[in-house]
Formats: sequence, structure tokens, C-alpha cells
Amino acid sequence: AIHEAMEQQTISIAKAGITTTLNSRCSVLAAANSVFGRWDDTKMEENIDFMPTILSRFDTIFIVKDEHHEGRDQTLAKHVMQVHMNAAADASVEGELSLEFMKKFIAYARSRCGPRLE
Repeated sequence: AIHEAMEQQTISIAKAGITTTLNSRCSVLAAANSVFGRWDDTKMEENIDFMPTILSRFDTIFIVKDEHHEGRDQTLAKHVMQVHMNAAADASVEGELSLEFMKKFIAYARSRCGPRLE
């Protein structure tokens, strides 16, 4: 189905004895990891394990590589860990209502307001 949508901009549907073709206007953005886990410059086309019939339907293909630098990777990993470890400490955000306040507010609203759905 994706071949037809990308190549002919139509989708054919056959249900309950009725066959029809609908126009399709779509953009497809795909992302995938290299077959070998890391991009191997010596195996160019083998890194991308897509069938040629589907690969030929993409207008552009961009290769995004992560250059491995141990120092930079370690710095980034420490930063990510620090952000997640401090997330619990920074749980209260300015403007956020506490759970206790919300419970009191709901109890007050129930006792004084009497809301009704119509």
C-alpha cells in the first residue's frame, strides 16, 4: 500500500464488494539505524537495508552519522544523568498547584457550588 501511495498518489480500497481509488497526498519521513549498528564507510549501500523498490520512491536520503568521541559522549551522558537525577528535586514548578491544595479546592467546590451538567 505504501508503494502505491508514494508513487501514484492514490490508495485502492476493496471492501464489501465495492472497489474504489482515493487520492492520497502525503509526505513520508523515515528514519532507521544502520544494519550493523554503526555506519561502516566501507559498505556504503549495505548499511541501508531497504528494498530498492521502496528506496527508489524517496526523493532525498540524508545520512546522519554520530562521530564517536569518548570525551564528548561521556560529558553528554553525565549531563543527561544529572538532569534525570535532579528531576525529582525540581518536581514543583512555579505556578503548579500542589496536590493538597487541589484536594481542598475540590472539597470546597463540592460543598458550596453544586455544579450540574445539562
